[in-house]
Amino acid sequence: MIKYSQNENRRSQPCWNRDYQTQALRVELADGSSYVFPYTRLAFVRFEPGNEHDTVRLRSDTHEIQIVGENLRPVELALQKFAVDWVKGLAERYVSQTDDDCAWITRITVTELQGTNDSSGTDVGSGTVKETGW
Repeated sequence: MIKYSQNENRRSQPCWNRDYQTQALRVELADGSSYVFPYTRLAFVRFEPGNEHDTVRLRSDTHEIQIVGENLRPVELALQKFAVDWVKGLAERYVSQTDDDCAWITRITVTELQGTNDSSGTDVGSGTVKETGW
């Protein structure tokens, strides 16, 4: 059963979802692929406000995620509490359908860090970049 407040959050925040009981962050890309990053492997989050756009950078032990958009401070604050369930970028044509203070993600870039190892000790790093933008 969906509670009214959850349904309301979905309508007002089409680019991300807050869930205080989540244990991982799902990053959805425009091509339909996605990554799931356990919060236990998150090293840091950095918020960079700007005139044209905001940027949130996340770093895990194996990847760096760059989220670009508008009004991203609430996303950063929710990440501080490990409370972001998923993020995804949406086309600019949908901006008019959201509230003025709504966080809006226009681009997500996932970069595999060089020289990192997976849990088996295998080198998975090649500097691979996977980007999505609308």
